[in-house]
Amino acid sequence: MPTVTEAEIVQALHDREFLLYYQPKASLITNRIVGAEGLVRWRRRDGSVVSPAAFIPLMQGAGLLKPLTHQLLAQLLLDMEGTLGADIRISINVGVEDFEDDTLSNMLLEAIRNHHLLPASLELEMTETQALQACDRLFGRIHGLIEAGISLAMDDFGTGYSSIDTLSKLPFTTIKLDQGIVGRMLGSAKDAAIVRSAIRLGHELGIEVLAEGVETPAQRDFLIECGCKLVQGYLVSPPLPLEAFRAFLMASGDCHSFPVGLVHMAILDHVQWRRQMVSYAVQRATLPRNSPARMADGFPEMRISCCALGRWYFGDGRHVDATPIYRAIDAPHREVHRIGEAVVEQVRKGATLDELAGLLSTLKAVSTTLLRLLEDLEDAGLQALYREAKIEAAPLAHE
Repeated sequence: MPTVTEAEIVQALHDREFLLYYQPKASLITNRIVGAEGLVRWRRRDGSVVSPAAFIPLMQGAGLLKPLTHQLLAQLLLDMEGTLGADIRISINVGVEDFEDDTLSNMLLEAIRNHHLLPASLELEMTETQALQACDRLFGRIHGLIEAGISLAMDDFGTGYSSIDTLSKLPFTTIKLDQGIVGRMLGSAKDAAIVRSAIRLGHELGIEVLAEGVETPAQRDFLIECGCKLVQGYLVSPPLPLEAFRAFLMASGDCHSFPVGLVHMAILDHVQWRRQMVSYAVQRATLPRNSPARMADGFPEMRISCCALGRWYFGDGRHVDATPIYRAIDAPHREVHRIGEAVVEQVRKGATLDELAGLLSTLKAVSTTLLRLLEDLEDAGLQALYREAKIEAAPLAHE
């Protein structure tokens, strides 16, 4: 690692020698490149490129990270406006010091007002430690950007002491699983459980989960099985200078894989829906027939396209709509909602638990049919996933 001095860094800032490389982010559903992370590099006058490990710690100690962020953000806005387009999201790392005044926030809000930036195309990344250091004023500035449509990612999720508590304090839209956990998950049952749990947590909170540091097909396949949708790492691509990244985008394909992990998420989603439905019925049916509490909400989502299973079925599930099992799911899914509506109606009319027994028994039977179909679809997806993995791993005929 080359040795650099603070004076050289100050001069490099003056000469604008710092630039962004872009590391692509890929969808595990479509295999398309859906975004990238802008990572700083230092290209010196002699053409050599210096890794951030050689200068970021020194800049942090010298209080130079804020001017660096402002320079990089200005360059990012130019790149996004001129070449990167509106169909991908670019992220950039920010720190607490970047929100100590309004400079960065105003720069972004002005770019939005002047139509130089589509808010949905930019994401700010902040580590949990940085988020915990933020005070109320910083929270206000961050919230203002989120309200304007910019996304916020928690970087290195799983390495801090209170990640879940931090998720409740800031409106994060993405969790980035730390590359250390991703790298260990295939050899450690505990790390594998952390990955699965984090992906499920993100699913229930409506937060995207991206796995960092994905380097092998085996890691990718495990993440697909867990229901992860986004990956970043050398299996996709190393960080690329702008022109190379632009060429990479042009060359990337678009083919749909079998998102088997999302089927498992749908199974868990329906189990939770039926449990909430039964819990509602049991609790309310024990109340007096004329109790006002019988009219209160407390039942699960009744709109067929808005429950968690329905959002999958009419959303990402469509990537497997050619599968006969997928099409067979529709009828029992509609039926459990019809029965659920009937349960709510009877509860509000004062039905007792004995009077609801028939409806609840029918609900259980139809729910069992629905779950069996989902499990059959999951089994088919697992076979497809690992059959493709076996083909990938097979040696070429001429080897």
